[in-house]
Amino acid sequence: MSFTIPESNFSPVIIIGGGPSALAVSSRLCTTTSGAEYSDSEHNRFHWLRQRHNLDSSTGLFKPDDILILDKIAPRFMAQWGNQFEALGIKHLRSPMFFHPNPSDSDAMTAFAYANGREDELMEIKGVVGRDPFKHQKGGRRGSTVEVDQRNWTDFYRPGSQLFKDFCSFISKRARLNNQVKQCEVIDVKYGEICVVNEHDGRETKGIGFRVETVSGDVYGCGLCISAVGPSGTINYPIQPDLDYRFPQGSCHSSHLFLKQVSFPPPGVVGAIASKKAELIIVGGGLSSAQLAEKALMQGFSRVHFVTRGEIKVQHFDFGLEWVTKNKNITKTEFWQHETDEERFDAAMKARRGGSVNPQYLDVLHDLEKKGRVVIYRNTEVVDKLWDEENNRWARVTLHNKKDDTNTLLANMNYVVYCTGSTPSLTTEPFLQSLLESHPIKSVRGLPCLTDDLQWSKDVPFFMIGRYAMLRTGPSSANLDGGRLGVERVGWKAQRMREMGELFLGKISEAPNTKKGGMAELLRCTGGQCNWYGVLNDVSA
Repeated sequence: MSFTIPESNFSPVIIIGGGPSALAVSSRLCTTTSGAEYSDSEHNRFHWLRQRHNLDSSTGLFKPDDILILDKIAPRFMAQWGNQFEALGIKHLRSPMFFHPNPSDSDAMTAFAYANGREDELMEIKGVVGRDPFKHQKGGRRGSTVEVDQRNWTDFYRPGSQLFKDFCSFISKRARLNNQVKQCEVIDVKYGEICVVNEHDGRETKGIGFRVETVSGDVYGCGLCISAVGPSGTINYPIQPDLDYRFPQGSCHSSHLFLKQVSFPPPGVVGAIASKKAELIIVGGGLSSAQLAEKALMQGFSRVHFVTRGEIKVQHFDFGLEWVTKNKNITKTEFWQHETDEERFDAAMKARRGGSVNPQYLDVLHDLEKKGRVVIYRNTEVVDKLWDEENNRWARVTLHNKKDDTNTLLANMNYVVYCTGSTPSLTTEPFLQSLLESHPIKSVRGLPCLTDDLQWSKDVPFFMIGRYAMLRTGPSSANLDGGRLGVERVGWKAQRMREMGELFLGKISEAPNTKKGGMAELLRCTGGQCNWYGVLNDVSA
């Protein structure tokens, strides 16, 4: 089957999603190489070759006009993030300074903050830096956990939300990518023969590529497609399926708040807030739950009932410090050495440990608990609810403590918010179903078994960044850290494919380049796959 695409709707690259990973990968595609990823000796060799014109790295570069970003929230980068920051009242990111979407420099956000005199917007991640003992120290501290040494202290600060937003705007403006974002919700992606038709003279250009359809009925085409969607999949409602949610007047999921499908506080609760008798139930034990509890009290709720199915877990990030501190290469190597994707999945889940709060918000919860504003129910689940139609509230909510095997009845609750995340599900992700049908791939517990370059398969240039790349990039895949690692893999592969003429670019003038590209040859040599004396022959020729 051949798909006809108007030339005005064709782009060499389409990126689905407009979050930080989309910003990072679009910027990376327009960059010759990621400076933070190579050693000094590799940089010297690369510079030596380029001086002699043996390497033409520009053959693999994409221009901003080659890239189209489709985001369902707004025609700009970071719209979903902005909604989440607003919904939860987030003042500082959970992530450290070196987690950001600049693909070229891990210190870029720190430099941006100091260059603009905004270092006062950074918050220290306490209890991490300076814990490691001296090399020859004797005594009790010798066996303590080594995390971050003092010379890396600048990395372990958290940026303010506005600083991070401005930094992302700086990146997109510098890369000239702001005009490449359209507001479109993608509902279907097909791969096959593409016929690009010029609307003026009817000329046709044929090749193999993607047909991307949106909910509005618009159809776009591309030679290479990248999925950089944020949290998606099946919403986790951790209660019995036959219970009534009363959505949205009685309850909602946190994702509904982030998508602005539900306003907060909900309209039906405004009267109770005015009378200072509004009570909220939050189900979930992660950072979003704690942030929403604080925000709800600030917006007029008199009390929050914080229900978590286990104990409250505390860690600085969504994963252990060993994934980001000085021993991270050892930890990541252990992950990559697992022989099966099932083993990698188990390792990633073990590292993430489910929902957790950072030490700052643990202190917030404990302080609010002491004041009687928050009641915490540990090892507890919602097992029953009864809706009061007349008063537009929950007449009764039954909680069950699994540890003590006891029930607690909460009466006259005004609203319930489930901050329980979602489960990735490749087989139920709507826009991927056609691709799964025509080019099926293996998955493990909802996660696709991609190639090491994060490609759908070696024959289909569809790439995935974010949580769906977890089996290749590790437990931090859904975060800024894992996103940058994924961006580097996808960026390198995409540029190499363009250098080698393996991508359909939709233009007759774009002939395949059969000569080996400079980037590919550089990586072969620095990787020990050829010797540098052979390169001298090419230079003299």
